[in-house]
Amino acid sequence: MLGERNRLPFGRLGHEPGLVQLVNYYRGADKLCHKASLVKLIKTSPELAESCTWFPESYVIYPTDLKTPVAPAQNGIHHLISNPRTDEREVFLASYQKRKESREGNVWIAKSSAGAKGEGILISSEATELLDFIDNQGQVHVIQKYLEKPLLLEPGHRKFDIRSWVLVDHLYNIYLYKEGVLRTSSEPYNSANFLDKTCHLTNHCIQKEYSKNYGRYEEGNEMFFEEFNQYLTSALNVTLENSILIQVKNIIR
Repeated sequence: MLGERNRLPFGRLGHEPGLVQLVNYYRGADKLCHKASLVKLIKTSPELAESCTWFPESYVIYPTDLKTPVAPAQNGIHHLISNPRTDEREVFLASYQKRKESREGNVWIAKSSAGAKGEGILISSEATELLDFIDNQGQVHVIQKYLEKPLLLEPGHRKFDIRSWVLVDHLYNIYLYKEGVLRTSSEPYNSANFLDKTCHLTNHCIQKEYSKNYGRYEEGNEMFFEEFNQYLTSALNVTLENSILIQVKNIIR
């Protein structure tokens, strides 16, 4: 059965035992698809918090002029669980100040919870700039520790992200599709310039609209797993399966 997210008749499907049900969205998918919900889910689920060591430091921030009442976050997860709208502004500022005093990397990325296509994003090392940006957007955002030393592709010294496809069946078996794709940047990564989105964000729409080098290195700024494995083998003397996919599988589990 095909339908829009949260529009499928899950209640009716749940009363028809014995059928092998195929749907394009599973119930509760919005908890993973919206960034604020995902952050809260991981933080408030002890089993997830313990296993998701790969998950970067993240905070849910609401604009100060939001009409719906928002409770300030307190220490521990119980307050997050009991309050559906919990703002972590002060907790973020405390972490930011601690990093500043210890001279740790202090670059963060603010992302709109329901945003897509590179919209509603700001990268900055200034806490006030990030919070002012969110307050002017009028919707909930997530502030997340930015990965300051990413693996880069050569030639071009460029960032990339990895897209993988996963199938979960009605028995909760998990299948990872053997093919995957990298979305690549057209511009060299520049850790001193956060205003140029093309060297930091690999979204197709950002690259195609703003980079004059779109398609210069890969057609459509895409590299598939076979080519990526060849690159890893020749450039870094590792394989995709043993160096990266093993981590992808652990994260999915």
